[in-house]
Amino acid sequence: MTDQAARGAFIVFEGIDGSGKSTQARLLAARLQDAAVPVHQTAEPTNGPVGTLIRNGFNRRVDLDDRVIASLFVADRLDHITNAHDGMLGIVERGTTVLCDRYHLSSQAYQASDVGSDWIASSNSISTDLMLPDLTIYLDVSPEVALERLASGRTTTDRFEVDERLRAARERYAEAIERADEVVVTVDADRSTDELADAVWHEVSTRLDLGSLARPQG
Repeated sequence: MTDQAARGAFIVFEGIDGSGKSTQARLLAARLQDAAVPVHQTAEPTNGPVGTLIRNGFNRRVDLDDRVIASLFVADRLDHITNAHDGMLGIVERGTTVLCDRYHLSSQAYQASDVGSDWIASSNSISTDLMLPDLTIYLDVSPEVALERLASGRTTTDRFEVDERLRAARERYAEAIERADEVVVTVDADRSTDELADAVWHEVSTRLDLGSLARPQG
């Protein structure tokens, strides 16, 4: 086992669609790298075999029941952690900080209505026992702002359906965060990209020991 002092951190971004997770993960990665912190960016669902099946289900290329998709997320997450080639656990233990776009709280927000929050928590416990985030950053965006960011090309009917889904997911996120065992910080994501990036950096730089995560350059 790698010495604890040499481990990287495990940082997760959560939020409803349109919250800016992918952009903020990329901007945080750049700032961490400027601080000599090695970074690995990743996301769920993954691009692995199980994650690809999930994406095909979302895109209706494969007909999958929502309960099957919830189960596939559990499998994809565990493979994401333990995969011998690029599993997150091994990467963190080798001293690289992992930034992950979505983790188990996303399952609570998006799949709990299909299988129940207790099932989500129980089935994901093996993953969270292996890797509990050092810091989860929840980007809390209003459904109105999120919809505006996602609205391009959508019909009025589409916008209504998306708005309903966003509101429901936001409510379930709030419930999941109340029950969360890890450190979750909520950041107002209604602001501009640069303002949000500064707020995220403030949380990361004050809550984590960046000096211990930095590695010699050369």
